[in-house]
Amino acid sequence: MTGRGRGGTLAVLCAAAFLVASCLVRTASAGDPYLRYYTVHSPHFRVHYHAGLEDLAQRTAVLAEAIRARLGAALEHVPDTVVHILVVDTTDSANGSASGVPYNAVRVFVTPPEDQSTLGDYDDWMTELVTHENTHIVHIDTLSSFPWLLNRILGRTYAPNQVQPHWVLEGLAVAMESRLTSGGRLRSSIFDMYLRADVLEGNLAGLDEMSHDVRRWPGGDIWYLYGGKFIGWIHEQYGPDVFAAVAQDYGENVFPWGLNRSIFHATGRTYPELYDGWVATLREKYGKQRASVIARGLREGTRLTHEGDTATSPRFVPPCARKGKREELVYYRDNAHDLPGLYRVPLESRSVANEADAELVARAAGSPRNVSFDAECGMVFDSVAPSVRRRFFDDLHYQPLGTTSPFGHRGSRERWTTSLRARSPDVSPDGRRIVFSQNHAGTLTLRIADVRPEGGIEHVRALVPSAAGEAAFSPRFSPDGLKVAYSAWTRGGYRDVRVVDVKSGRFFDVTHDRAHDAQPTWTPDGRYVVWSSDRTGIANLYAYELSTGRISQVTNVVNGAYMPELAADGRTVFYVGYTSAGYDLFSMPFDERRFLPALPPPDDRPEPPPEPPRVRYPVTTYDPWDTMRPFAYALDVGPGTWGEGISARVSGSDIAGLHSFGASLNYQPTAVTGAVSYAYNGLPASLTLSGVRSIFPRAPILVGGAPVAVRDEAISLNTGVSYSMPGEFDGQTVSLTYSAAEHQARYSTSLVLDPYTVSRARPDTSFQGSIRAGWRYSSVFRPLFGVSPERGFTLAVAASYQSPATLSSATLATFEGRFTGYLRAPWLEHHVFAVSLAGGSASGDYARGFYSTGGFIDTQDLYDSITNALYQSSVVIRGYRPGAFFGRQYNLGTLEYRFPFAWNRHDVGWIDRGVSTLPFFLHGFWGTLFADYGGAYDVIDPRDALRPFHLGVGAELYVSFTLGYFLNSTLRLGYAKGLSDGAIPGSQTYVVLAASF
Repeated sequence: MTGRGRGGTLAVLCAAAFLVASCLVRTASAGDPYLRYYTVHSPHFRVHYHAGLEDLAQRTAVLAEAIRARLGAALEHVPDTVVHILVVDTTDSANGSASGVPYNAVRVFVTPPEDQSTLGDYDDWMTELVTHENTHIVHIDTLSSFPWLLNRILGRTYAPNQVQPHWVLEGLAVAMESRLTSGGRLRSSIFDMYLRADVLEGNLAGLDEMSHDVRRWPGGDIWYLYGGKFIGWIHEQYGPDVFAAVAQDYGENVFPWGLNRSIFHATGRTYPELYDGWVATLREKYGKQRASVIARGLREGTRLTHEGDTATSPRFVPPCARKGKREELVYYRDNAHDLPGLYRVPLESRSVANEADAELVARAAGSPRNVSFDAECGMVFDSVAPSVRRRFFDDLHYQPLGTTSPFGHRGSRERWTTSLRARSPDVSPDGRRIVFSQNHAGTLTLRIADVRPEGGIEHVRALVPSAAGEAAFSPRFSPDGLKVAYSAWTRGGYRDVRVVDVKSGRFFDVTHDRAHDAQPTWTPDGRYVVWSSDRTGIANLYAYELSTGRISQVTNVVNGAYMPELAADGRTVFYVGYTSAGYDLFSMPFDERRFLPALPPPDDRPEPPPEPPRVRYPVTTYDPWDTMRPFAYALDVGPGTWGEGISARVSGSDIAGLHSFGASLNYQPTAVTGAVSYAYNGLPASLTLSGVRSIFPRAPILVGGAPVAVRDEAISLNTGVSYSMPGEFDGQTVSLTYSAAEHQARYSTSLVLDPYTVSRARPDTSFQGSIRAGWRYSSVFRPLFGVSPERGFTLAVAASYQSPATLSSATLATFEGRFTGYLRAPWLEHHVFAVSLAGGSASGDYARGFYSTGGFIDTQDLYDSITNALYQSSVVIRGYRPGAFFGRQYNLGTLEYRFPFAWNRHDVGWIDRGVSTLPFFLHGFWGTLFADYGGAYDVIDPRDALRPFHLGVGAELYVSFTLGYFLNSTLRLGYAKGLSDGAIPGSQTYVVLAASF
């Protein structure tokens, strides 16, 4: 027996939906309706770019062809398929990425690194970036034996070299970027400082920390720092071809994670053995370097702050802007514990800061941030903020005197520019002009503008023109406002200090060498320009006397000194110094009698690789099908709901992010199911379309007194549109979806029926058409070392409706909402109160039993949950059976007290430890005390209004860990006791993989 439904209606809806989607696709572009994409075709690359970047895209194609040959010689392999490169200018961050599955793809941002970036040592940004990312491609593409055969059959589904710790992947790329250019992070004095401080201060990361994601400073840079330095050392010991052999060996692995086997085959040593030798070399090297600094005479300041992680851009607060009589500094701080932003810290003296009274004056995003004071003693600063077209760019903001904005842009805070992509502002002493650096298409130009009396800027113009690819950083007005000192990167890898005349635009170079000369400022009398330079291999402060042209060394530190700022009387210099915990503020007397003669700049750099001959490759309009088409198929064999079966999956997305699709087919002896989906992201709103055929069991019916199994076979079509409205520190999303589903109940029986036997009613066949609208707002903030979000809230509401008007055979209307909020406890670090309030109401034919509440499903297979990321919902009443309560309405409130097993920020409860290179890593533990109160019901009896509600209390232990280097999971081990009717007898213990609100 089979049921009948509205198949014709569903077919019409499917056809109409696909017609609408196809019309939209033909008229839109990727990610932004104002962007048009094109493709440069070179012999081995396809460089995709948006309008405005054609010259850069052509140069990228030429560079990629030359770099391919260099990498092929170094790694003894080149890909035999085309490599796709996406070049975009949609962010003010410098970055790139690469992937070898399902096709070779590289994505690069043309913006060069910011002022204090670990990426800042380069002879040409695009050369270094393309070298680094294409190293990943060549490395991942190296495979043979069974992996090669598997990929020939199913497409690119398994690349052994991609299943390694990040430090191996990134370390090799760092080594290659440094070997094949005259820059690179192995030559970076900042990177060298990080490692030197770790060695000399006993804070070396072990192989376990290198192999996983850790919270200790410098965070993700550990993969690049330790990996690059370690692999560079292995190259020095065993020759430049050693990792070509390692890649070839690892690329034939049937099973991943045999790291030590492959390196042993190439060197006769395992990574732990090599690590010990490398560490011994480091201790000897940095011990000699420290002794050399001490022998010359230390010139180190006093440490003022002890926050660590990130500290940048200190400014001496003018008397008119101070809160009291004490002198103050303001600087950008992100200590991974509190909200990042501009902090005001009062000084007890020039060598003692009152850190307990530090105040967040203005929250800011991005790093480094810069601040300046105008004539009204308000603060002008830069922060990342959304543009009109929802890109996140640097822009200028203003905080009036006597006000703060610790939580964002609302209230007194003013936004002076939108989409100007302006950073590093400095206001002239008279308050009438402002200089800053402006980013466009990979070039940072020094700009000057007039400050309007009512606020904001006008008449923006170039102070010094920049050639393509050049960069201007950290400009500062002279005390008389007639000159500006700034740092400029020019082709060939030169990073020098310049002084420009504001009126004429003429400039001269204070330095011109391969040292990293940055962050200039002036002494209050205008006699000296003071800046940071790594000309000795260690960043120190230097002073240039304008009248004589003499350069003197001001500091002589073991680690590093950056971003100088002179006190108003010129007698004290404040600067950003470094320890193995990160950056902090330091101060020391600015005394000419203590200056050291400046040593000559370095001249040991190799020449940059020659610029390849210019070639103009053909250009076509971007075709998303080139990268969207199916490249690989996945097959699974195993048990299913209806017996042993086989399933196949395919998915794809174009490199520009315009289209994506997925399809799956599952065959079992008595059931065939599948799904297809499509998403389009080229308009301000995202569009989705999916179709699903599903079969699932329903309650059996009685036929002739015997139960007969029933299957619900459903075919559904889902369409949706969502629109995001990002804020500076919050965001909103609205969505609208329509779903149409035809359900057919199928069953069969061979029983001889007795006409006098009562049978349960035949299951119905139905058609459901439903429309749903939703809105979500979030301002949640979670610090790196937090065990939970600690500030802000989330509010989400949704409503759905179905009736004959929506082509549904029955009626249903629902309204649901949820609020979650977080409040940091004042008494201990990272202790948090978290609250969740949720509720819903349903009416109509399908409303009966629509909602259910109860506890966790504690019988769920943990292995499947972890490997497939099957997280349970956090909307539960712990201490009760799953789905214990049901009805047309529900309400649920949860209060939790979350805490780390630690008492201060230096012992925050994160273990972050593993065993050498093994693919398991324990991150840490934290605890929760909770109370859940709620229930599901049809109506509330006013005489016993609390009867439908149930209380559960208990505690949970969270365990956070990583498997296989990349699979991050958090288990919840809980004890819960229900205190109302329907509770699990006694109490409940459980171990689940479940989301935390």
